[in-house]
Amino acid sequence: MTTSAVDVAVEPGTGRALTVAQFALTAAYLVAVVVALGRAASFAGHFYLPYQGDAYTGDADLWPGAWRQAQGLLVLGLAVVPLVAAGTVLAALGRLRHHPRSRSLVVGTVGAVLVVVASLTPALAALRGWVVD
Repeated sequence: MTTSAVDVAVEPGTGRALTVAQFALTAAYLVAVVVALGRAASFAGHFYLPYQGDAYTGDADLWPGAWRQAQGLLVLGLAVVPLVAAGTVLAALGRLRHHPRSRSLVVGTVGAVLVVVASLTPALAALRGWVVD
């Protein structure tokens, strides 16, 4: 048997693109949170959860120079990614009804649900407000 005789086609409708999107959104949200916390730590000298008007960053220029573009990306990462992740969760629930054995889609959906739930916590809402400020 030659390699050309092996059928490697993916069954259409299994949700591979949706799974990749969910993993990418989860990673993007995690990176945005870590970068925002790291930026706050650069002012305080240690990791902490920043909020608007706190003692370390209350009067500081948080986003000078090239950080201005980073702020835009962080706002997208902290504000828009959870909304898109919620949409992928809804799409995945419909897809899982027809393909319940897609483990990667289940794992991606769990990750997207965690992004949505985490974004609703008061701590990450304060972080999002600090980044926007």
